[in-house]
Amino acid sequence: MYAPQWFVGFDSAMQIVDATIAFAIGYYALKGYRLVRERTLFFLHFSFVLLGVGLLVDGVVTIPALAFRGLSPIIAVSYLLRITAEIAAYALLLLAYLRQTRSYMGGTTLSAMVLYYHPLPEIVVFFLVAYLAAQAAMNYSAKKERNSLLVFIGFALLSVSHMLFILPPILRLFFVMAHVSQLLGFVALLTMLLRVARAR
Repeated sequence: MYAPQWFVGFDSAMQIVDATIAFAIGYYALKGYRLVRERTLFFLHFSFVLLGVGLLVDGVVTIPALAFRGLSPIIAVSYLLRITAEIAAYALLLLAYLRQTRSYMGGTTLSAMVLYYHPLPEIVVFFLVAYLAAQAAMNYSAKKERNSLLVFIGFALLSVSHMLFILPPILRLFFVMAHVSQLLGFVALLTMLLRVARAR
């Protein structure tokens, strides 16, 4: 684990908060989908539910595993579940963005053997989210709306967080910064969806 000693346990709590926000984003995206039948909102719903499940399982499982050393192999399984859910969720969002812009991307198979922590899946997630942030930036530059700006800020913060999740072997403080950036990214996306829900 690359968390600073003083941050151990707190990262699990932050993941549970992130999961709660991800579920709220999924809920409001589903409400929006039911109102306007926009397929992108359905993809957003499903992606954030997947993210929420991965974050919640990893956050909840890690707490008792930290307390009881015999359960530490479970941390590896929960990490694998979370990173797989993140790759699937962000790939699904990327597919939605590409379908929306009528772009085409050849299918690739992503697989990685992860035992406890490995930078490769984090790098894959970073590139997926960075591409989503670039798409959101182009959308904002075309529309110049506050909601588009919030989507861009959200994905930009999420891409920064996943870049920082790559770096803890260099400096453990990056792990803390990654969690804070991820939380702020989720808050920006939830704020956008709440604004849309209020406008309807």
